[in-house]
Amino acid sequence: MKNYIEIENFLNENSSEKLALFNAKLIFTKYKMYGIKIPVLRKASKDFYDKGVRFVDIQPISFEEIVLKGLLLSYEKDIDLILDSLESLLPYFDNWASVDVIVPSLKKLKNKEQAFAFFKKLCQSDEEFVCRTGIIGLMRHFIDEQYLEKTLEILSKKESDKYYINMALAWAFCDFFIKNFEKTKKFFIKIKNLDVKKKCAQKCRDSFRLNPEQKSIVTNLAKL
Repeated sequence: MKNYIEIENFLNENSSEKLALFNAKLIFTKYKMYGIKIPVLRKASKDFYDKGVRFVDIQPISFEEIVLKGLLLSYEKDIDLILDSLESLLPYFDNWASVDVIVPSLKKLKNKEQAFAFFKKLCQSDEEFVCRTGIIGLMRHFIDEQYLEKTLEILSKKESDKYYINMALAWAFCDFFIKNFEKTKKFFIKIKNLDVKKKCAQKCRDSFRLNPEQKSIVTNLAKL
């Protein structure tokens, strides 16, 4: 009860109707929005964790509580706890922001093979934000040389007509082009969805981390 009251007080004290209305135009969710900035939620998650609040202690009924609940996992070290808890949170993911804030924060995935298998499985889902969780998980945690080609192979084969899946794929391939242009190029040409390729090419053109020649190559490959 004490934890619940502290969290409720935090939400009310940091809420902003103006920000909530603004966020609602960008983040489409069925959950209530208090309008709290993500950096504030990140700091609060550390403060609550230090006070003994854990993932199981929050029963989320708002967007911010979902994010706060997920961010608490970033301080855990037990891989089974992290992945099992994240899986239990998947039904609450109905927007891109919850996924994109929580998943990259999970820095302590010590058993890489176990985590890789987990996110790979999620990528196979047809559920829009379950699949996005898998894509973002692979993109953020498996971009190193050991997993790069395995990840590219999985993502290059993913086909979907869901907007937030395809946007995640485009984003991922842009990041991989930045990481290793030549290896990514080999898998990029395997993508069958032209929309993904075009979106990726646009992201690459907007990037400051790719040179003009590389941007031209990606743009031409996106037409194939």
